[in-house]
Amino acid sequence: MTHTVFGIRHHGPGSARSLERALHELRPDRVLVEGPPEGDGLLALAAAAEPPVALLTYVPDEPARAAFYPFARFSPEWRAIRYALEHEVPVRFIDLPAANKLEAEDGSPRRGVRADPLAALAEIAGHGDPERWWEDVVESTGEGAFEAVTEAMAALREAFGEHDEGEERREAYMRQAIRAEIKAGAESIAVVCGAWHAPALAELGPAAPDQRTLRRLPKVKVAATWVPWTYELLARESGYGAGVDSPAWYEQLFDSADEPVARWLARAARLLRSEGLDASAAQGVDATRLA
Repeated sequence: MTHTVFGIRHHGPGSARSLERALHELRPDRVLVEGPPEGDGLLALAAAAEPPVALLTYVPDEPARAAFYPFARFSPEWRAIRYALEHEVPVRFIDLPAANKLEAEDGSPRRGVRADPLAALAEIAGHGDPERWWEDVVESTGEGAFEAVTEAMAALREAFGEHDEGEERREAYMRQAIRAEIKAGAESIAVVCGAWHAPALAELGPAAPDQRTLRRLPKVKVAATWVPWTYELLARESGYGAGVDSPAWYEQLFDSADEPVARWLARAARLLRSEGLDASAAQGVDATRLA
């Protein structure tokens, strides 16, 4: 097996924990992450960064033309980057370059199933919380969970996918990037991408159609840098799968998979007491039982 695709939920703590376990089991010699290749030269700085942070790509002569790629501690892409850096494994971004995307895209946030396909699966299953659904259905299954997610995404793409040239270009570029690593001699490649893209990357197929798709794409000169980010910004529906309803709660889920509600309420009680408000242990117990 030359490459293994891990379809994740952007900023999903359940995805992040599953991915970390999978990477330690796979021990890849390359890690490829969905993101703008212009950021490759900045990846080494992630070893010392304290998220939330965002990778900013922008047109130097027109700084209003920009895109942010936010990362939190519980973002699966961030965990993949940190794994690669800590284990001295080459890591790079493989999405369509920002030079092409900033020239061609209108910047509108995604809508519909593609915006959050795992949330769509949770809704179909009658579960109101995608992260808890992931915990209940995927986390407990162990080995094979990512393969099942890829199969589910293939069914979603068949049922809800519509023709999108931008998505075709992105997936063509990612396949070409995987082929390049295989040609360079990589024997075990971990590919981390949004779950929606997983079926399109699992089987590479012939290269010629992708070469035609990517031929003569318009582009613009782009620069990239890391910038500080906040949970308030991460909660906004803009940029690279953002729109997380409650980033602090997701952080709690990532840090404490066991009894997250009790730990969350204990944390809230400490914050209330620090502001001089009453929040006793008994009230915390009552609130946990009510929740």
